[in-house]
Amino acid sequence: MQFFGSKVPGRTYLLVFDRGELLLEGIQEMVRKEGIESAVITGGIGSLTELKCHAIAGTGLPATDAPMHAVGPIELSSVQGSVVGGDPHVHVVAWNYDNKETYVGHLEPGSRVCFRAEVSMQMLEGVQFDRYSDKETGMIWIREAGEEGPKEA
Repeated sequence: MQFFGSKVPGRTYLLVFDRGELLLEGIQEMVRKEGIESAVITGGIGSLTELKCHAIAGTGLPATDAPMHAVGPIELSSVQGSVVGGDPHVHVVAWNYDNKETYVGHLEPGSRVCFRAEVSMQMLEGVQFDRYSDKETGMIWIREAGEEGPKEA
């Protein structure tokens, strides 16, 4: 397990998306405009007309992904994730009314808001992280910027 605590009180944001806006691209734009390097995406809800995401497709290394694409009236029931090194990593849980399927996975570009979506984000100020890839396994890790490897708990 790794853990990272804020060194000072952080700012909290509520991102509100209107009809037709792109969800992941909007989160990325806000992070860029506000200069956010480190944050946690603490929650989100809303509705979509289109969902693009991927999930893991196996347990072996290197990891393999299975893309998912859904259109229709989609209820967005959970949005969570992190911002590391200014890069949002977002997970979603959503349900498609038309085909009664549930989707769980990593949010991809092209997911479009139907009526409204709301996402909350808490800054982690005073710390900086980056993601790095283990050359042997392909696993992606998080570390405090400037460190050589993961911080063990």
